[in-house]
Amino acid sequence: MSHRVPRFVLLLASIAVIGAVAQTTQPPDLDQLKTKLQQLEQMMQDLKVQIAAVEQQMGTPGQPLAATTPAQPAVAAPLAPVEHMGDATRLREVASTNPDSAGRINNEPMDRALRGYFRLPGTGTLIKLGGFIKTDIFYDTNQAGTYYGAYVPSSFPSSDQPHTPNATVSARPSRFFTEFRQPVHQGEGTVKGYLEFDFLGNYERTSLRLRQFYAQYKNVLAGQAWSAFADADAFPDTLEFEGPPGMIAMRQPTVRYTQPINPRHSIGISVERSGVDTPFLTAATPVGSSLYPDLIGFYRYENDHGHLQFSFLARSVGGVLPGTNSPDLRQHVQGYGGSLSGVWTLGSSRDNIVYQLIIGKGISNYYNDNFGLGSDVGFNAKGHLVATPTGSAQAGYQHYWSKIVRSTFSYGYTQINNTASDPGTNYHISHYATGNVMIQPTTSLLFGFEYVYGSLLRKNDFYWVAPRIQASITYYLNKYTKE
Repeated sequence: MSHRVPRFVLLLASIAVIGAVAQTTQPPDLDQLKTKLQQLEQMMQDLKVQIAAVEQQMGTPGQPLAATTPAQPAVAAPLAPVEHMGDATRLREVASTNPDSAGRINNEPMDRALRGYFRLPGTGTLIKLGGFIKTDIFYDTNQAGTYYGAYVPSSFPSSDQPHTPNATVSARPSRFFTEFRQPVHQGEGTVKGYLEFDFLGNYERTSLRLRQFYAQYKNVLAGQAWSAFADADAFPDTLEFEGPPGMIAMRQPTVRYTQPINPRHSIGISVERSGVDTPFLTAATPVGSSLYPDLIGFYRYENDHGHLQFSFLARSVGGVLPGTNSPDLRQHVQGYGGSLSGVWTLGSSRDNIVYQLIIGKGISNYYNDNFGLGSDVGFNAKGHLVATPTGSAQAGYQHYWSKIVRSTFSYGYTQINNTASDPGTNYHISHYATGNVMIQPTTSLLFGFEYVYGSLLRKNDFYWVAPRIQASITYYLNKYTKE
């Protein structure tokens, strides 16, 4: 609300003061009256300057009050400092906007201008509401699983059946988020809170699902967020929601600390939910268990041309079968894994490559395509509990044809080396590939077309291929070109 003082009020005040001076001075001293008038004019000029400063501040949330004079030109609000995040991370465009939702060192913003925020009345807290509305049209030349709205090779058929085309429309990938930035007194930093939902909460229909809900202060993050074993910046730019089956796309409860070494190097540690996936072949339902939460250490190198990230996971995997005393089901074995990922721009262009390589044992539930497959642990030929070996690799190349037209070509490979006790229908090897054309005429609108190829080989050598043709349109809410 404006606090501008009407000019006629200032004029009346001036007349009143002059009149009062004239009445109390007999006979009137002309020089004295002129001096008092000049003082009054200076007071009014100072008041105008203060009012202008308040009005300017109300239009630029998050900046301290600063008095200016009318003769000074308008000064743009200073950009928020970004020291540990390179331009390749901040400015790379991806349809999923996954990088925007990740926690950053010192809560550095993706948009340095902090546009789209509003101030909570009576406080210094900034709030931003945003997300996107995405609608996909699919045509599957063969049945592409049963997960409505996404492409999930693990849900492909596991036995012979007629090859049946299928077409549908889905808005399930649509997303909504709320972000809070609350300053701490005496300039000690900012508490960031982030809440995010999508509409993939049910396997067959549209329902709300919590993706992330975390807070971070002084590089201590707590809540549900991207796993430290993942790399939210390394997803290929696909219209298909899930991406390569072997990507690490886990979001789960975590407590994480990141320590910047200098602007380019940082290290950290994360304690996360264990969530062992058990496949035991028994009449009763097995329950996964761990002797300690999952422990993840990570290192990241970053500059304006890209980043390189290495993460190492250590976990305890095992389980129990309620109502039995089987010693093999009570033991636990060590699981571990390593992930190498990154994004790099090519020369002076906006073109870039992304990649992630993963290898380990007992880590299958971290994969993007593992929906209760029971592949973390199993029994070998001697009946001993073992952590299941696994590995994956994926890469993508993003090319800009023009300022508003871009394409991405991606490929992913995943392999789970099933144990002797695993059923023949277990997931063994998958291949995944995409090629697309995306057109983004404005920051708020993106549409495009994509071809998706996926194949799945099960342990018993049953093989299924299911290509998909997809068209998508996305409207982004409260999104602006990054600076």
